[in-house]
Amino acid sequence: MVSFRAAAAVFAFAGAVAAQSHAAGDYLWPYPAQVTDKKALISARGFTLADNSQNNENVVAAFGRLQASARSRFSASKAKNSLKVTVSIAKDEGFAAKDLVGADESYTLDVSSSGVNVKANTQVGAIYALQTLSQLVTSSGQVVAATVNDAPAYAFRGLMLDTARNFFPIEDIKRIIDGLAYSKINVFHWHIYDSQSFPIDWPSYPQLKATAFKDANGNPKVYTEQDVRDIVQYAFQRNVRVIPEFEAIGHNAVFAAANPSFVVGLNHAPWDGRNGDANNVSTGAVMWGTQWCNQPPCGQIDLTNQAALEFFNQLVAEVGAWFEDPIVHFGHDEFNYRVYGTTPDSWDSVDVNGIYEVMAQAEPKLLQIAETNNKLYGAWDDIVTDFNVQNIIPKDTYIWNWQGDNSAIQNFADQGFTNIIASPSSVYYLDCSPTARWCTSTFERTVPDSALNLPGYATFPGQWHNWTFIYNYDTTAGLTDSAKKAVIGGSVALWTETIKRHNLDRYVFPRTSVFAERYWSGHAAPAYDAVKTAARLERFRTTLINELQIAAADLSYLGNQEGTVFRTEWCDANLATPGQKTHECCFPGEPLTGHNGSPLNTTVGAHFPTGDEADYCKIAASYNTNSFTHVVPKPTPYPY
Repeated sequence: MVSFRAAAAVFAFAGAVAAQSHAAGDYLWPYPAQVTDKKALISARGFTLADNSQNNENVVAAFGRLQASARSRFSASKAKNSLKVTVSIAKDEGFAAKDLVGADESYTLDVSSSGVNVKANTQVGAIYALQTLSQLVTSSGQVVAATVNDAPAYAFRGLMLDTARNFFPIEDIKRIIDGLAYSKINVFHWHIYDSQSFPIDWPSYPQLKATAFKDANGNPKVYTEQDVRDIVQYAFQRNVRVIPEFEAIGHNAVFAAANPSFVVGLNHAPWDGRNGDANNVSTGAVMWGTQWCNQPPCGQIDLTNQAALEFFNQLVAEVGAWFEDPIVHFGHDEFNYRVYGTTPDSWDSVDVNGIYEVMAQAEPKLLQIAETNNKLYGAWDDIVTDFNVQNIIPKDTYIWNWQGDNSAIQNFADQGFTNIIASPSSVYYLDCSPTARWCTSTFERTVPDSALNLPGYATFPGQWHNWTFIYNYDTTAGLTDSAKKAVIGGSVALWTETIKRHNLDRYVFPRTSVFAERYWSGHAAPAYDAVKTAARLERFRTTLINELQIAAADLSYLGNQEGTVFRTEWCDANLATPGQKTHECCFPGEPLTGHNGSPLNTTVGAHFPTGDEADYCKIAASYNTNSFTHVVPKPTPYPY
């Protein structure tokens, strides 16, 4: 056991004890498993960590963050003495980032006038305890006396961030990780590359940097090995795992920069794959089936090309070694069968068995890539629903459920899968909004009216998944007991086609923190009514703003006031290229007329007339991506 003992010079008590006007639980987010309110406030000028000579360096760093976060509130205190903090960790030897998987996250925090005592089995619990302690400092610089016994309901609590559609520099990613840590989110799922860009400086294939976006000086925006390792270590110090997604098998146009033979369906244009044939569309249906890719540029790894698979293996082996987490996410979403010629382009629908021969040969090779590199296999739920390979992949594969509702989770559990991560787009996709309306609900698409006014471009009413919608969703509703056990946690996701640096924070927070409470505290009825829950969340949002400089959205913000529709950074350099042309209609920001002047048909499933097409990227000419930056929010008063 490592213990931080009281130093002789540290005062045994802080000062006077006063009555409090708020319950101890009113200060805490996410709500702990158990909190005993001592109904008292302790006067203090700050905290002192006892016996620095034996400190766990990550706990010391966490204590430093505690001091920094509470400093402005303690400045209002007139107390003369600090409150002693003693931390005891039962198992503290050789803990590394890989050990975050399955780590004991429990802790006990006891706050009284004689001092603060933290007990945990690992440094993870100790760090969480210090985060909880920081919340117990009131706006007037007093400390709420309470005992907290805490542990999460779910072991996997994640956020996925896409850095391929729009690039976010290291400082943005670290700021997001700070917010995750404060929210007790323990997984950063990094969707690092996609068809639009490969923002990785991979020495073995420097030519891939040609696909990276460019800064204002024309330099490629990339993450180096040192950048990645720095982020992994930064996250580890805050109890956050970093799981990379090595995107396969459907979004791989960038691989052509390494070798064009590695990619099939490359730069198919128009990218919806219809080739102007209006007869390919069934009346009233949105025809994903006729498309070659869901957004430009088209291109999928050629699973029949052994050299392409060897290239992918090298990517996982070399770049994958920069990450310490045992899981690698292998994508598998939005794959299109047409690129292998198994389904004619004139067919509206496809037979899942049409691609089975390709997948039956390729999937074992992908599994072998993971095994060869000592990685555990993860993928989107398409791997179970779309390819008929559910009996090929191991039952302990990590399945991110993004399609459908709880019945889909039940189906996966019934098939024997034991590591299911709830990530339904209908609830947990944070980009769903008036500018990404495909995954919003019928209500969200119509109420309230959109504030967008873009002459010459299509706009639609709507709002995003607001915080109460996310808070009230129960992943376990309707599941059998065995299916509930198969759900190891959940993950929210931010795809960034419509996100730039200036609005990143408000799309992530505080909704991700709302999600965090449901997976830390469980899906039972909220500890407080809606009004008190909102008050707790507002106070937590204030800490994000004041302590982490996160520009978290106001609780009433609904994502419908962005002012324009943004596109992936790929559009900045491809405004007039054939690859960005489409026959699809009715997406936000699309020109109201096609090239031949034909008007937009707003009927669901409609397309431009035969022979006409629209420029998907045109609206990107109305702004400069590199002009957007993170703006530090102004401090805001703590509610209490």
